[in-house]
Amino acid sequence: MEIFGGLWSFGELLDKPGLDEAERVVELSSGLAGYLDSLVEGSFYSHPSEEAHHQYVANLADRTSGEGYFASRDFVVESACHGALRTFPDSDGLLDSSAGRELLALCEDFGEELVATLRWLRTTGH
Repeated sequence: MEIFGGLWSFGELLDKPGLDEAERVVELSSGLAGYLDSLVEGSFYSHPSEEAHHQYVANLADRTSGEGYFASRDFVVESACHGALRTFPDSDGLLDSSAGRELLALCEDFGEELVATLRWLRTTGH
């Protein structure tokens, strides 16, 4: 139910941007990433991309504070979105711009990886 609530909040954010709605979406995304990290770390099975995940986190060691892979990815996506929104003119449509399309691709890539890992957890029974 919490995930559906988060998706609902995200939909509301697209229709009517607001700071409270944006903060809720960011918190839910961050919480889901941290929870997924704990499930993967607590699994009896090695994640198929475990080595790549460790390397990714090691390369970001200066920007994250010992967080897991998905929390680190979430932080990078969130930072990219904040950076783009700070410099983006209010008059333009974000998703119509090249920067917006790059952000959307970044979010979609991360989302696809989240879904793949959720499937892996379901398949392995973690």
